[in-house]
Parts: sequence; C-alpha cells; structure tokens
Amino acid sequence: MRLSEHQILAALCLAAAAASGTAVTLLRPAEVTAAAQQPAAIIRSIPVQTSSITPPRLKSSLGYGDIFDLGSQPAPADRFGFVPLHATHELVAALAEDHTAAENPETWASETTVAVAPPSLVRLPSEAAPRLPWQNVPGLPQKPASLTERLRQIGPTAQERLHAKFVAAKAPWRPAELALVAIKDEKVLELHARPAGGSWTFIHRYPVLAASGITGPKLRRGDKQVPEGIYGISFLNPNSRFHVALRVNYPNAFDRRMGERDGRKDLGGDIMIHGKAASTGCLAIGDAAAEELFVLAAETGLKNIKLVIAPTDLRKNALPAPDPTQPHWVPQLYTELASAMTPYKAPASGGLLSLFAN
Repeated sequence: MRLSEHQILAALCLAAAAASGTAVTLLRPAEVTAAAQQPAAIIRSIPVQTSSITPPRLKSSLGYGDIFDLGSQPAPADRFGFVPLHATHELVAALAEDHTAAENPETWASETTVAVAPPSLVRLPSEAAPRLPWQNVPGLPQKPASLTERLRQIGPTAQERLHAKFVAAKAPWRPAELALVAIKDEKVLELHARPAGGSWTFIHRYPVLAASGITGPKLRRGDKQVPEGIYGISFLNPNSRFHVALRVNYPNAFDRRMGERDGRKDLGGDIMIHGKAASTGCLAIGDAAAEELFVLAAETGLKNIKLVIAPTDLRKNALPAPDPTQPHWVPQLYTELASAMTPYKAPASGGLLSLFAN
C-alpha cells in the first residue's frame, strides 16, 4: 500500500509529538480521511499537563543550611545539597530523644499537584520523553531525586550485595535493628544486625576511605573533628554531592549539655556517613558501601539504628590516657563508649578479609 503525502505528514507529526512530550488527539480512520484535504487539521497538539513540583523550601528566613545547625548561629550553605527525608512520607526522620527544632522535618514543605488531562487525549508522561541534546549540558541544575527514586535506582544491586553479606554471616535477613561501630584509629565502620528478640551478629567491616581530625570529640564548628559518642541517624540524603549520605544526629543531648557547661555555643553539625573518598569531619566509605547502608537504613527504619563512634576499639584496648588539652569530661565519655561497644562482637580475625570484600 502506498502512503499519501498527508499520511506521511501525519506519521511525522505523531513522532514529533511523542519526542517533544505533547499530548495528541487520536482521530478515527473516517476523521483522518476527512481531514486528508486539510493537513493542518490532522494533528491538534496540546501541551502535556505534567506534575508541578515545588522544590522543598525552608519555612524560616534562615539560610538553606540551617536545617543542620543546632547552634544559635546561622549555618553556612549546605554543601551536601540536602533533600529532607520526610517529603517522601516513608520514614520517620529523627530520633525522638534528640529531636530538636533545627532537625524538625516540618521546617520543610513539598507540594505536588497533578492536572488531569481531558479524557479524549493520549497523555504522554514527561519522564518517558527523551531528553533533547541541550537538556544534558554539563553544569545545568538537575531535578533532585526523591528518596523513592533513589532507592529504585540503587536498591536492587545494593540489596543483592547486602543479602550475600548476611548469608555469609549466617544472620537473618531482614534485620529489625542495626548497629554501626566506627573506630577512628583503625579507619573502619562495622555493621552489626539482629532480628526482633534475637542477638547481635557481626555482618561486615567497611573501610573508611577518608576522615579528618585526631583522637578526641568534636567540640566546635570548623575543628574538622569526627565526633565521638553514641548517635543515631536523623536523615537520609538521596542527593548528596558525595553520592548518598546518612546524617549523624550530632550534636546529641550529651554534646549539647557538655557544650553548655564549657561555654561553647557553636558546636557545628552537618556530619555525614557518605560515599566517595573525601571528607572533612565526616566518614567517607565509598559509593558502594554508602549505597548499602543507605538502602539498609531505609528498610530497617532510622529509629532502629545506633551509631557508636570511638577513638579506638575499646572492646580490646585500654581507655586512652587523659589529655590535658581535652575537656575534663572526655574520660567519662570514653567509659560510656566502652560499655556501649560491649554487645557488638568484632570478628576473631579482626575483619582483615572483610576489608577487601567491600
């Protein structure tokens, strides 16, 4: 069958409409025949009515990074491009015992409205339309991914790796609780898990690829110290500049109480466990490891995660000698850390093979 010029034009218009993300009216064969004498009437294009998403915004007049600032001073611009967890309505973002106004997810808002297309139109989802060359120019801002989108991207492969680690450790999958033990002088981050009502099992030892500072707690903003203490995970950031990130709820109640006692007002914040291999005061564990902990945290629930950060392995090493340059309460902190680490048994081999199995 030989196509007429009008039929060829109709086919080209349909292809162009699909590529540009427009909705088109489908005409019955009789209507196409009647319209064949009027090519301009063959296709009636109407712009697609897509979801209108208002980017998350602070309801306060402070800067973008203030969500991380637990002190009284305005925080610098957020270098992690933070997207709040609560906007997905899937996880509780903060631990109740250390939930401060600065960490309150309600300081963020996300509004989504979807216009309904007329029933006579074939609606082409905007995400299905191919990106045009000028839409992929490096340096142009990209739409932030939601937590659901990020989990869809990295979840399947991360879960496969995690499942293999749990099988090797002879631990039930999926866990009810998680414990992360960071040991600063060994530059490792241990993962422990247990089922509901069960006992703790060592799962894996991730190498910390980058972390700044020395032995001792974080005391103030800008000291480049990795904190030391017992923490939780308060947020998940699917749009970190360091791939994905888990936000540590530093300063916790103990940090704030000691800061007030010492007269220190700006304790800092913005502490993350993230991907890549660069860090200032955070724990950089590489993209693959960050994906695994990110996915596991999302599935387990943030309120079911404990993080212990210690200067050394206090399960086998003596408490560090008192340092006259450190606050007088540091020995008390180390005694509490030693007690907190007791339930989490390290592998007998010291985890050497585990370091190479990341």
